[in-house]
Amino acid sequence: MIKKNQNNIENKHEKWILTACIGQCVHVAGVYNFMQISKQLGYKCFFLGPATPILDVISQIKIHHPHIVGLSYRLTPKTVQPVLKQFFKKYKELKEKPERLFFAGTPEVVKIAKRYKQFDAFFIGGESKFDLISILRNQEQTFDTKSDIPMDLISRIQWKKPYPIIRAHFGLSDYKKTLNGIKRIANAKILDVISIAPDQNTQANYFHPEDQVKELSGAGGVPLRSREDFIKLHQAKLTGNFPMLRIYAGTRDFIKLGKLYQETIQNAWAAIPLFWFNQMDGRGPLSLKESIKQHLKAIKWHGKNNIPVEINDPHQWSLRDAPDAIAVADMYLCGIIAKKLGVKHFIAQYMFNTPPSSSFDMDLAKILAKDELLQTLTDGSFKLIRQVRTGLASLPLDLDRAKGQLAAATMVQLTIKPDIVHVVSYSEASHAARPEDVIESCKIVDQVISRTYSSKINFINKAIQKRKNELIEQAKWIIDIIPKLVKTKDERKNPYINYKVLNRLVKYSIFDAAHFKNNKFARGRIKTKIIDGACYSWDDIRQKKYDEIERIKDIFSKVPELSSTALRIQSKKSIPKVMHE
Repeated sequence: MIKKNQNNIENKHEKWILTACIGQCVHVAGVYNFMQISKQLGYKCFFLGPATPILDVISQIKIHHPHIVGLSYRLTPKTVQPVLKQFFKKYKELKEKPERLFFAGTPEVVKIAKRYKQFDAFFIGGESKFDLISILRNQEQTFDTKSDIPMDLISRIQWKKPYPIIRAHFGLSDYKKTLNGIKRIANAKILDVISIAPDQNTQANYFHPEDQVKELSGAGGVPLRSREDFIKLHQAKLTGNFPMLRIYAGTRDFIKLGKLYQETIQNAWAAIPLFWFNQMDGRGPLSLKESIKQHLKAIKWHGKNNIPVEINDPHQWSLRDAPDAIAVADMYLCGIIAKKLGVKHFIAQYMFNTPPSSSFDMDLAKILAKDELLQTLTDGSFKLIRQVRTGLASLPLDLDRAKGQLAAATMVQLTIKPDIVHVVSYSEASHAARPEDVIESCKIVDQVISRTYSSKINFINKAIQKRKNELIEQAKWIIDIIPKLVKTKDERKNPYINYKVLNRLVKYSIFDAAHFKNNKFARGRIKTKIIDGACYSWDDIRQKKYDEIERIKDIFSKVPELSSTALRIQSKKSIPKVMHE
C-alpha cells in the first residue's frame, strides 16, 4: 500500500488531479503528457506511478479528495475488465467522489471502459492540445456546443493561456480547394487562426472589377470576387475546433474592405501596414504619401470599432536589409500611432530571422528592444498582444532543413512568451502551403511549444542585453526627432500621426533600406552589413560601422531643407520626448 502523502491535498482553493496507471500497466508517457498540460493550466498533479493497485488508488482518493481522477491502462482489452470491475466496486463506496473521472487506454481498451458511464472523458492518445484544454477548461465552464468556443481574439487568447494561440497562412489559387482546405485544417484542431491569403486582384481591385487582370487571377492567393465568396470561407471553418479567420487589409479601399471582412468572415484582427503595400514596393496602386494617409484612416476606423490592429510594417525594412535600429524605431512608431489613433489592442508582429543572416542571439536582442519600447506605451486603454513568427526568407529550399529551421526558430521566439505564434509553413520556399503542409508545420511548432513551456530554459545573456539597450537608445532618438520634420503649424499639432511628416522619414532616408536603389520614393542610399550577427549601417568610405544616430545627423546637415535644424539635434537633450507631448 502507498503511504499517506505528507503533502496532503488539503487546499480546497487549488484544483488537484490524481492520476495512476492501474493494474499491471506501466506505460506512463501519455499520463506525463496529460499532466504537463494540466500543470500549465493551473492544476496541481499527483501521479501515483505505474502498475498501481486499485486499493491504493481508492485509498489516495480518500486521503487527497482530488477534483479529477485519471486512470490509464494500455494493455489488452480482456485484462482491463477485472481491473475496472474491482475499481468501481470500491469507487461506489466512496462518500466523497471526485468531480470528474477520466480514462486513457488503447482504442480497444477504451471501448470496454465506455461501458462504465461514470467516466466523463476518454483518451486514446494523440489528442490535440485543443481537445485536452477543452476538457480541462470544462471544469470551470461548460461548452454545450462547439459554437460556444471563444470566437473573438481576446477571449481565445485568454482561454488557451498560458499556451499561445496558433495562426497560419493559407490560400490556394483555386477557390474550391481553398474551401476544402479550410475544412481539413479546422478538423485537424491544431491551429486557432487561419490567415486567408487573397490574390492580388482581391487586395487591389475587389471594388474595381474593371481594373482586375483576369490572367492574374489566383496570383498570390485565393481569388475572392463576391460577398458570397467570403461568407463561404466563414462557413467552411465552422467545424473541428472552429478556428477564427483573418485577412490582410488590401492595398486600397481599406475601410470598405474592413467593413466587408467584419460582416462576412468576422475578421479576427486587421493587419494594416504604414509605409508598405503601395507603389514604393510595387504591391499597391497608391503613392507612398497617399497610402500612409489612407492607412492612418484605416487604423483609426478599426480602433473606433474596437477591432484589434496589427501594423505589419517594421519587419518589411529588415526584409530589405535595413539596419536593426530602423526596424526597432518603426515598431515603436507603430505602437505610438496605434495608441494615438484609439487602438485598444495592438498586435505586435515580431518577425524573427530578418535579415535571414542575423544570428539567433542578435535577432532576439532586436525583438526584445521592440518589445521593451512597446511596453512603455501600455496602460488600461492600450494593451499589447505579442505575435511571433519565423522569417520567410530564412527557410531553406530543402524541406527537411526547413523543418529544422522552423523548430529552432520557434524555440527562440518563445523566449518572450507570445500570445500568438504565427506559423510559417516549412514548405514556403518550395511551394505555396497545402493543407497538409499547414497541419504538419503547426504540429512541429505545437510540439516545440509543449516541450519549451514544460522547461525553464533561458536564452538571454549579457551580450543580448547590451545589444538590446543599444537599439533602444537609437530607436528612441530616431522617434524623438520626428517633430523636427514638421513644416507647418498644423503638422506640429501631432506630427506622429501626420502623413506628410511620416512621409519625410522615407523621403530624407531616415528610414531607408539597401534594396531601394533607383526607387521613386525611397532613396536606397543606406548600406548595411551583418557584423557579429547584427545588422548595422555601414560607412563604405571609412569601411566601418556607421552609428545610426551619426548617420541621421549627417542627413540633417547635408539636406538643405533640414540644415536649419541640424544644429538643434546635436544634443539629445534638445529632442522632445514623444510621450510627453
